[in-house]
Amino acid sequence: MIITDKRIRELAESSELITPFAEENLQSESYDVTIGKEITIMKKEIRCLDISRQDDIDGIYQHIDISEKGYTISPKEYLLVSLGENLKLPNNLTAHLRPKTRYIRLGLIVSGQHCNSTYTGHLRIGLFNATDYPIRIHTGYTIAQFVFEELECVPSSEKLYENKENAHYQNENGGFRGANFDDSYLDALWDKILA
Repeated sequence: MIITDKRIRELAESSELITPFAEENLQSESYDVTIGKEITIMKKEIRCLDISRQDDIDGIYQHIDISEKGYTISPKEYLLVSLGENLKLPNNLTAHLRPKTRYIRLGLIVSGQHCNSTYTGHLRIGLFNATDYPIRIHTGYTIAQFVFEELECVPSSEKLYENKENAHYQNENGGFRGANFDDSYLDALWDKILA
């Protein structure tokens, strides 16, 4: 069941569901989140990215502080944006990141994301400029919205995101973590390729 403004506010106050919390960002059944201070772009000189090589993946990112001047997204450019809010989900709640209509109508595509229960951190979301003109963004703009859904029951302890060994993006507050393919995933991929 999707929770409404009353429950979102209550959870923000009692368990730090969203910090910082701003009443003006609270909607009837969602919460608007803002662009944070940092974006991550993909280096332009990459010709081919081999997703079976974690070192190659880790080398494609460049971080830019946009807190003072903003950033102009070129046509057909994709980047990652840190959110200005920290999310702290309890074990009985999941969150879905959804785009805001105004950006869809501009041609700025916001990635939808699913956050498992017990996820904690500053989420980074994808933005893609699908237009033929540049679009300038700034820190503090509301860019997307979280819709929170209550789970039918609490998941098994070993399946909770906070307890998983491969929860790559848990507590991603300080340092950036790019696309992460753990060794077991890559080993299975190679086994399929070589079979």
